[in-house]
Amino acid sequence: MRIRDRHLGIDVNFANPAAWADPYPLYAWLREASPMVRCRQPFVGRAWAATRYDDVSSVLKDPKRFKSSHSGANGRQAIYERVLPRLVQGFMKSMVSSDGDDHRRLRGLVAKAFTPARVEQLESRIDGIVTQLLDRAMASATFDLMAAFALPLPLRIISELLGVEAHERANFRRAMVRIIADRSEWSLIYRLPTYWELRRMFDRMLARKRARPTDDLTSDLIAVEQAGDQLTAEELVSMVFLLLFAGHETTVNLLGNGTLALLEHPEQFARLRDDPSLVPSAIEEMLRFDSPAHFSATRYVAERCEVGGMVLERGDKILPMLGAANRDGRAFDEPDAFDVGREPNRHVAFGAGPHFCIGAHLSRFEGRIALTRLVQRCPGLRLAVGRDALRWRQNNSGLRGLTALPVRGS
Repeated sequence: MRIRDRHLGIDVNFANPAAWADPYPLYAWLREASPMVRCRQPFVGRAWAATRYDDVSSVLKDPKRFKSSHSGANGRQAIYERVLPRLVQGFMKSMVSSDGDDHRRLRGLVAKAFTPARVEQLESRIDGIVTQLLDRAMASATFDLMAAFALPLPLRIISELLGVEAHERANFRRAMVRIIADRSEWSLIYRLPTYWELRRMFDRMLARKRARPTDDLTSDLIAVEQAGDQLTAEELVSMVFLLLFAGHETTVNLLGNGTLALLEHPEQFARLRDDPSLVPSAIEEMLRFDSPAHFSATRYVAERCEVGGMVLERGDKILPMLGAANRDGRAFDEPDAFDVGREPNRHVAFGAGPHFCIGAHLSRFEGRIALTRLVQRCPGLRLAVGRDALRWRQNNSGLRGLTALPVRGS
């Protein structure tokens, strides 16, 4: 993401690995110097990035003025809808990029699967997987927490909910990682074979489910599609793609970034170890302190308005910077302090408003179980490498997570 603020005359490149490794000093400076800054996003074009909590929150909570679909704001198709192959568009059109009745229809089809009551029925299953993963990881004195724990746990849970078979998961994951690695429209050209590969994988899975439905969310969605007017074939593919991708990536980064924060604040790790009742508030602080996603989906201005002192016209685009908002001192006392007992903690890591993350409760629930067991089993957990050796994944989706987190279990 490349940013230019015409007023300050600066260039900021968040794609720079050094900036992405620690963007918080930059966020702090931008919130004070120019809370609305120009940016350019792949497939979106020029936009304004909002960095203050109140601005981000107001944009996310106001679907009348700030639309999730380009056509919903000004009646015209977005650039990507006019120039990208239909194959690629199919993956981009989902409830994330819809508004009003369409959004409510699509969200309503899967909302029941992610209610607190339904999610909490998974407790024993999640706990069993956590125990299995930790048993395997702790067989070695040093292990990569990302590869051994943070990634396989949420990927396995959402895959089981969707009915993705064990032998399919790694292939889906590899293809998705390649797609979100694109940081420009031009690089997408080189990824078209990956989109074809991913679409073929989904088609094979959906064909199997149509022939032999099972007790999973994908089979339920296929039944809705076949019933007629609530879900098209393209929406079905997009929905399963979104749930599979977003249903594990957020939790991967929650566990990775959050564990790193604990290891870099040993007094907070000790506090949590000595008082497990702090686990729920610790999860919320992990989400706030180093958010799994640093910006939300682009919003499109539907009517002339003002945000952060900037007058915006109909058709302008806004990028809500969740990571910057969650460190805003106007909303949080000592925002750069990591406090596992922080109350209140009204972060926006999962967004806000009608597009609030549908899987938020699942992510939190997985995180609580995983963190509880990790602290119990590894009370002496520590980094196995220096902080400077850690690397952060580069992508176009706003997700900020580690490529690896080498740790010593005791």
